[in-house]
Amino acid sequence: MRGRDLQITLKIVFLRVNNSAMSSFESLYNKIEYNIKAALLKMADLQRDNADLRRRNEELERQGQALRLQMQELAERVKIIVVTKTVFDKKDKQETKKQINDWVREIDKCIGRLANK
Repeated sequence: MRGRDLQITLKIVFLRVNNSAMSSFESLYNKIEYNIKAALLKMADLQRDNADLRRRNEELERQGQALRLQMQELAERVKIIVVTKTVFDKKDKQETKKQINDWVREIDKCIGRLANK
């Protein structure tokens, strides 16, 4: 009887250990499954953020390129304005001198006519 009692006791202990191990295994499995799901959700969020940041970066690159082109155009305009101003300033001076000389000649003619009368 003692052998039979020992056998039953061992079966009960084995079942308890087995249940405990199974419970521990399920608990561990559940934790791992939860962590994997959480990591997958986090990865999906990070991938969306990454895609958003890439789109934003491309948009900023386009804006930067447009601004660089606009800056080059404005620099060219400034050069043209400076050259034009320089040319007109010289031309204005020459025209003004010419106009003054024309007026002086006309005044001299008038003075000459008045002197001859």
